[in-house]
Amino acid sequence: MIRLTPEQSEQASQHPRGVECQAEGSEQTFVIMDAGIAEEMRRAFYRKESHESLTRAIDDMQSGRTMSVDEAETRLRDEMGFTSRSAT
Repeated sequence: MIRLTPEQSEQASQHPRGVECQAEGSEQTFVIMDAGIAEEMRRAFYRKESHESLTRAIDDMQSGRTMSVDEAETRLRDEMGFTSRSAT
């Protein structure tokens, strides 16, 4: 963990939703924020991502874009480079 200077700590405390900062000699921007808020944002993102994924899956099912479990397994094994079940 990186310890903030007293001045940096004061700035972070005054801006709990985040303070943009940049390291000397770097063009990269970082954000220092309260860890609790960062966790809330992470959870909200995953909820939204899960909801969108389920919505797409339901749309696919309703449109007839489905495959059997065996087809899905074969496709996954091919994509991941695993041997087929029949070869084992």
